[in-house]
Amino acid sequence: MFCSLRLPLVGLLSLTFAHAVLAAECAPALQKGAEVFARECAVCHAVSKGATGTMGPNLSGVIGRKSGTLTGFNYSQAMRDKAIDWQAETITQLITQPQAYMPGTYMPYMGLADAGDREAVVCYLKQQQ
Repeated sequence: MFCSLRLPLVGLLSLTFAHAVLAAECAPALQKGAEVFARECAVCHAVSKGATGTMGPNLSGVIGRKSGTLTGFNYSQAMRDKAIDWQAETITQLITQPQAYMPGTYMPYMGLADAGDREAVVCYLKQQQ
């Protein structure tokens, strides 16, 4: 009996450890990310599960989601056609200069110039899963 429970337990512990490592990796940037998100992103985007954004889609669970696929949001054709797998790198590219990265996006944002702010926002979004 012990052996049959061991593998799921090991898997669960590995998953918990991986989440702890991610949290520790981003810990210094989380507060900054929350502040930058509130200042730069929250006017259009929500990050709470089930909440609706005022102009942009909810970003809760955005990591690993395909662009233009959140049910109930009217995306630009550019966002739907690009079919991006949202990861740290692709989010960073988008928030650097949205119009240059994705011509035709409805996102009117001019971009987040500071690389440290972009990294902090990405860490914050990783925690909003």
